[in-house]
This record gives sequence, structure tokens and C-alpha cells, in this order.
Amino acid sequence: MIGVGLALLVIGVVMLFFIPIVGIPVGIVGLVVLGAYLLRVGRRAASPPSA
Repeated sequence: MIGVGLALLVIGVVMLFFIPIVGIPVGIVGLVVLGAYLLRVGRRAASPPSA
């Protein structure tokens, strides 16, 4: 997941110089995915220890 976020961010920055109308949304999506990963959104909750 972190790889996807970083890849989208890099692609967004590169595309920003060539096709700004595409680069900006791709960069924003990359930031959202990276932020979601760093905030642990979508992870499974820890299961209680079994005795």
C-alpha cells in the first residue's frame, strides 16, 4: 500500500510538468493513499489473545 501511494505521488509530480490537468489529481490521490496508509486506515483490528 505504501508503494502504491509513493508511486502515485511520484507519477503525479512527473505528470505535473507534462500534463498538469492529469498530474494534479494523480498527485492528490497519491497523497490520500499515502496518508491513509500512515494513519492505518483499513487495517484489521488486533484480535484478543486466545487462552
